[in-house]
Amino acid sequence: MFSTQRALLIRLTGLIKMEASQSRHDRFEAIVHRIENLNSDTVAVRLGCADITQYQAGQYLQIFIDAQTTRYYSLASAPGIDADLQLHVRRGSAGSASRWFHEVLAIGDTVHIGAPRGKCGYQPGQPDQPLLLVCTGSGLAPYYGIARAALQHGHRAPIHLYHGVRYSENLYLVEQLRALARLHSNFHYVPCVSGEERIEGCHAGRALDVALRATPLSSAWRVYFSGHPDMVEDGWKGALQAGVPSQAIFSDQAPSSAILLSALAA
Repeated sequence: MFSTQRALLIRLTGLIKMEASQSRHDRFEAIVHRIENLNSDTVAVRLGCADITQYQAGQYLQIFIDAQTTRYYSLASAPGIDADLQLHVRRGSAGSASRWFHEVLAIGDTVHIGAPRGKCGYQPGQPDQPLLLVCTGSGLAPYYGIARAALQHGHRAPIHLYHGVRYSENLYLVEQLRALARLHSNFHYVPCVSGEERIEGCHAGRALDVALRATPLSSAWRVYFSGHPDMVEDGWKGALQAGVPSQAIFSDQAPSSAILLSALAA
């Protein structure tokens, strides 16, 4: 057991160091092509950048807001499907950098971005491996790209996307995802609302709870988590306990060592 735990922690530490060692000085100019409201507090920002033509759905961009401020946002776009790089940005509290996107940025502006990064993207080559994507809030962004990229590459196994919000008004891209499910019998979209009951077309409860109850996870699955940190931590624990190997679990944050050790000891 100790060797298994040690190997897992070494792998995670290596991934973190590898990401940190990548150059942070590469900057590219991008033009804001479009800004559109997805719901009352989230916007989609479309960026045109001639220097970035290759990336994986699910990766993220570094955005240079000013000389002192940078932020990281997951790509919602999919290569070969979307002409622009797309971000989903949820409005934060007063003073947060996200408000720059909502209140300052305008169509035609030039912004500086870093090269796409991240190891949580869709990787073609295993079309018969079932995928579970669980996200909350604007954590939907990378999985909107991953789901469409997987289907474009002919993914044959089931793809289950669970998107969780507190209130139904916080959902977005509902019709687009339902249309995708109608076109592809192996794609399943499940919107979840935790703060309301009996919302037509939605499941009541936390997206992770709904997903884990409905999904027969095993070592055959590939699993992704994105969104609220507590959900991601719980997702890692639930997936590990269900037998999903650590190398088949992906998230926008590394799990704590306590979560890993408790899951492996269970």
